[in-house]
Amino acid sequence: MQINVENFKNVLKKATLNNTIDSVQLNFGNGKIESKMINEANDAIIFLNVVNDVLSTNDETTFNFREPTQNLIPFLNIIDEESANIEIERAKLVIKSGSQKSNIHFASPTAVRTFGSEPREMEYFLTLTIDENFLNAYKKIKKIGGKFGKIYFSVEDNVFYMETTDKTNQFSNGLRFKLVDIEKENISMFFDFKNFMNMMEVINGDASEFELNFTWVQEQEKGAIKACKADGSEIYFLMSREE
Repeated sequence: MQINVENFKNVLKKATLNNTIDSVQLNFGNGKIESKMINEANDAIIFLNVVNDVLSTNDETTFNFREPTQNLIPFLNIIDEESANIEIERAKLVIKSGSQKSNIHFASPTAVRTFGSEPREMEYFLTLTIDENFLNAYKKIKKIGGKFGKIYFSVEDNVFYMETTDKTNQFSNGLRFKLVDIEKENISMFFDFKNFMNMMEVINGDASEFELNFTWVQEQEKGAIKACKADGSEIYFLMSREE
């Protein structure tokens, strides 16, 4: 059996939100790879149902790994060829490439943080395409946002903004971009900056195929972003945090 190493790393990057989630489960079968992961802070959820371009088989199998950035990806990075031979044993993968042989052990399924349900149907007050205007604003936000660790999406006087600042500090500097006009009451949603940055890193190569959907639950005074690929094969949810 063959494994496409680069495609494997790409799927791992998506399922772990740019290698930031410390565990991963990949389910192979019927020509697909499925994954439902949630991060430790419970504010990022990933749903994948992508074409299997990793293994040269349609047999059903499941991979579970803990800390893939330490226990898996370094072994993949030292494989020089695009594809390698692979044996799937009960407790481990055996990957052979040239004269090298890697034994990579699976984790217990109970050690992996999977999300147990399907994506929720929610009502969204705004859908944005990731166009050049959005990307140009984000690239500048990205250069500043690490200082604050926060990114805000807000409505103020019927204008929808993206900004980075610290709204708990009245003397905080900040950077704001107008995105679109919208008829909606004033709201402010704060998201973890690293979560958003890693989501954008994952989808950036196909950004034109994604839409960003924004929702707001008034009773909880919280919001969420759903980034969804046009064919539904990749869905990323980010939940807002309390200040």
